[in-house]
Amino acid sequence: MYQDQDFRVFNDPTLPGRLGKIQSEIDPKFLKTAADLQPVFAELAMPIYEHVSLHRRRTKNPPTDTWVAFSTSKRGYKMLPHIEIGFWDDRFFIWLAVLQEAKNRQALLSQLKEDLVLQLPADFECGGDHTDKNSGRPLTRENYQALMATQMDRRAEWQVGRNFLRGSDFFRLPADQQAQSIRDDVRALLPVYDQLIRL
Repeated sequence: MYQDQDFRVFNDPTLPGRLGKIQSEIDPKFLKTAADLQPVFAELAMPIYEHVSLHRRRTKNPPTDTWVAFSTSKRGYKMLPHIEIGFWDDRFFIWLAVLQEAKNRQALLSQLKEDLVLQLPADFECGGDHTDKNSGRPLTRENYQALMATQMDRRAEWQVGRNFLRGSDFFRLPADQQAQSIRDDVRALLPVYDQLIRL
């Protein structure tokens, strides 16, 4: 499924070259993951739709990351709490995110139960900038409270999840074990995601 060689798409310095490789090599894998996650998302009360990144706004610079997002809307995801699975040039990520564009972001997050978030697996992280691959910090109470303290800023963002760095054992797993690992991580996020989409 996902392999270390997938990161090579980011070696292409041209916009059409990199986009072509993302579309031919990465996007089909995202669609397989989306299909594999359908039973997981079926555990939620609302239907969930996938959105593979199209990078339509890019006219000059090649994308530095690519992803598939999952939200409760067929039309989009940035204005809603959503789960993103994707690549930077040095890591594969699984994030539950509430971006600055999200409707009622501050109200949503203020009602989210801290202890529910802190029950996530010990190797999960939290971060405040989806455009910075290094924004994640260990998901400790101290780090999470520091993240929440920034949420009054209108440009603030919120995300929890995990990264698999290039070269990690994750990329050497057989396809079925890798798919199970992704399902497990997404399922771990579901209680938090469920609360966000119900608020």
